[in-house]
Amino acid sequence: MLRGLVVSLLLGALALPAAAQKCDASKPATAPSSQFKVNDNGTVTDTKSSRVWLRCGLGMSWNGSNCEGKTLTYDWNAAVEAVNELNAKKVAGRSNWRLPKLAELQSIVEKQCFKPAINLDVFPFTPEAGFWSSTESDGVNPRAMMVLFIHGEAYVANKKQSWRIRPVADK
Repeated sequence: MLRGLVVSLLLGALALPAAAQKCDASKPATAPSSQFKVNDNGTVTDTKSSRVWLRCGLGMSWNGSNCEGKTLTYDWNAAVEAVNELNAKKVAGRSNWRLPKLAELQSIVEKQCFKPAINLDVFPFTPEAGFWSSTESDGVNPRAMMVLFIHGEAYVANKKQSWRIRPVADK
């Protein structure tokens, strides 16, 4: 019980917006700004995959130049419902938002950087936290994969845990 509390507290601390991102330009960029077309509606298009991403984590809003607010956390089932609500509201004129597959979420990890491992020019104010994928994992308890953006690694998470969401849509 105490171990779980300590882990929760540590992961909660990692959710703070990144102010001290560290990048190593000697490493090849894995998600360079040139790979993304910035759209006027708070989205970016990945020119390699044609997928469209919300620039801000769910809970934040795009004000025309930056993300405002705070990313919200959801258990996995609530995350699926939150994405359904985006579709009902036709956020950014779309009704095809979804949780990204694990490989899709990993495709926006910037391996040059740490704390968070993401391109902050493309995805500003991304916290060093976990983001849900739609990729489910076998096991006794209902589980799904998530990416922890402090370093960009994937982990198995219990679907009852709360993580953030970065919705994606197909072209």
